Amino acid sequence: MQQTGYRREQQPLRVAMLSVHTCPLALLGGKKTGGMNVYVRDLSRELGRHGVHVDVFTRSQDECQPQIKHDLGFGGRVIHIPAGPQTPIPVAEVQDYLPEFTEGILSFAREEGLP
Repeated sequence: MQQTGYRREQQPLRVAMLSVHTCPLALLGGKKTGGMNVYVRDLSRELGRHGVHVDVFTRSQDECQPQIKHDLGFGGRVIHIPAGPQTPIPVAEVQDYLPEFTEGILSFAREEGLP
């Protein structure tokens, strides 16, 4: 039986996953790390294991952190987008920087030639 909407012979499926408040590479056990970090990281890795290329976009919280990290395995990347202060901020303040975050993602996609 043929699956509809799935074309193996073409380029692999690409997924852009957004994790605005927390980075999936953050060390666990910290004040604001835990379930969401683990979920995003593990889901990205599992999708990668099945041939799906995953880019996780997260708000940059450290100006010394490289913009692109390839630490998810199976071709997955974490892309740190500058939006607001490059420090951790309270969850309630994240929404103030969503327009800048969105524009950063779109700019990155254009630079990478992504659809």
